[in-house]
This record gives sequence, structure tokens and C-alpha cells, in this order.
Amino acid sequence: MALCRQGYRVVAGLDEVGRGAWAGPLVACAALLPVESPTLAEELAGIRDSKRLTPTRRSQFHEQISTLALSLGLGVVSSSRLDELGVVAATRLAMMRALDSLSTSPDYLLVDGFPLAYKGLPHQGIPGGDDLSMSISAASIVAKVERDRMMVALDDVFPGFEFGRHKGYGTARHREALDRLGPSPVHRMSYAPMKFRLEGREQSPVESTRSDARAQLGRLGEGIAAEYLERQGYVICQTNYRCDVGEVDMVALDGDCLVFVEVRTRSSRKFGSPEESITAAKRQKLVEVAQTYLQEHESQPPDWRIDVVSIQLSQHREVERLALLKNAVEE
Repeated sequence: MALCRQGYRVVAGLDEVGRGAWAGPLVACAALLPVESPTLAEELAGIRDSKRLTPTRRSQFHEQISTLALSLGLGVVSSSRLDELGVVAATRLAMMRALDSLSTSPDYLLVDGFPLAYKGLPHQGIPGGDDLSMSISAASIVAKVERDRMMVALDDVFPGFEFGRHKGYGTARHREALDRLGPSPVHRMSYAPMKFRLEGREQSPVESTRSDARAQLGRLGEGIAAEYLERQGYVICQTNYRCDVGEVDMVALDGDCLVFVEVRTRSSRKFGSPEESITAAKRQKLVEVAQTYLQEHESQPPDWRIDVVSIQLSQHREVERLALLKNAVEE
């Protein structure tokens, strides 16, 4: 391999999946293969762009790649974040998150399609790279299999859309479901099929701007928490879910588990840690909100839980402490 002859030993291949989907997250993978192994080409013979492989063959390669790779990193960007950034910036963010999650630091980057500036590392963008580079092909396959699993899990959360079947892409059945049900919280509202459905819609009180200091602090904390959770691999399905019994800041998927996330943010230590502000009454209310959500969505996920993200900010609104407390509120 030319890069090995130039002295590079830890080459990361990067690719993303989901740019063109109407719903669900965009997922990127960074794959570090043992490029100096004399048997690598034989062990991964037939590897190519994930879109040109059958689901069965993808799964087989995914298992092989997971065994052979020096490290694999995933980067996830939610549909709402993609709407904010645009698809190009969201793709770069997902790839950077994938690189951040590697257990070994690469010394060269091979990226499908375009160059990617990351921590000053030398890099090369290769159009059609998922068919030309084994490392990029491996990244493409892992990203595709992992995203497909996420979409199958989202099918349980939002029944009726058949996400497990079309994986969020623009099929005729998907369009029919949109016409019948309207967009879900994981649809990309900046994309044309959803965009026209927003025209003429009045802004709800939930969406209106709140100017008080507590609300601003809460929104800041929720944004910090959302970015942190996405880096941990959570797929954010909905923010600020409200019902008659109360509200919860986020609904997300952690693998197959549906997670209700309460974010607590403080900029002062006068009243203890942020998580200490969750009283027994509030814990009970969160359980009731979760149960209402499940009933409303007719969701039957394999498992669900309530997590708390505790954020302590300095007076200058910088993060001093962030803690993710899993299963912090029991039913």
C-alpha cells in the first residue's frame, strides 16, 4: 500500500450513511484496519460499497470487520441537528465524532468523497472511495449496518412508518405513511417532502421564544446534553415532549432501549448538585410522562428507562461537570 511505503501505519477510512434519507440519524464510521497484515486482502475479499452488497453479505462483512479492525468509531447526528446545520456540515460533524470515538489515533485519513480537516492530520478525499479503498469500504459497511439497526429500533418507537423496512429513505410506502400520519419527530423537516407540510403552520406556544434567565439556562443545558448524548451513540428521537401529566427534555434510543432524558443544569452551587433538584414528586412525574408517551405512541420497545444528565456550569457558562446518570429514576 502506497501510504505504508510513505511511513503511515494507522490509516482511518471514513464514510457516512443516511445523507439522502428523509428520516432518522446520519451515521458515520471511522475504520482502522491492520493494513500491514499480509492476509487482510484475502480475509476481506469482495468487500465494496455497502449499497452494492446484500443485507446478508453486509452482516457477514460487519462481523469480519469487527473482529479484524484495530478500532472502529461511530459518529451519530440526529435529524434535528442535521436540520440546523445542513447536510454537508452534519456529515463532517458525524465523521469528526467517529474519529473522536476511536481507541487508537490515526496518522492519515482516507475519506469517501471529500477531504476532511481534523486535528491537522494529513488526509485525502476519494470520490467513489467506498469502492476503491478497503478501509473506506469497511467504514461504509459498519455505518450502514449500525444505522439500519437504529432504524429498526425507531420502528418500535414510531409504528406505522415502517422505518425497519425502508430505513427512512424515500420509498412510495414511506410517502404514503407521511400522507397518512404526517411527519414524526425523527423526520428531517428541512427536506422537501416534509418542508411543504410546514407551510402555513402556526407556531405553537412550545416553539415560541422564552426570554427568562431560567429558560435560557435550561436551553443551554439541553443543547450541551444533546451533543454529549449523540457522542455516546444515543439517537435523539424528540426534544421537549409534553403531555397532560408533565414533560421530559428528550426521548432517545440507546441501542434498543428507549430512554427518557431529564436534563438538570445549574450555574451556582448554592443549592447542591443539579441532580439533587429532582424531588420524589418529580421522579414520579417523570415515570408518568414516560408511561403516557408509550401509550400515545403505542410503542413496545424491548426496554425503557429514565436517565438524568446533570450539568454544572461556571458563572461564565462553561461546563465544569457533566454526569450521565443511567436509570436514575426507577418505575
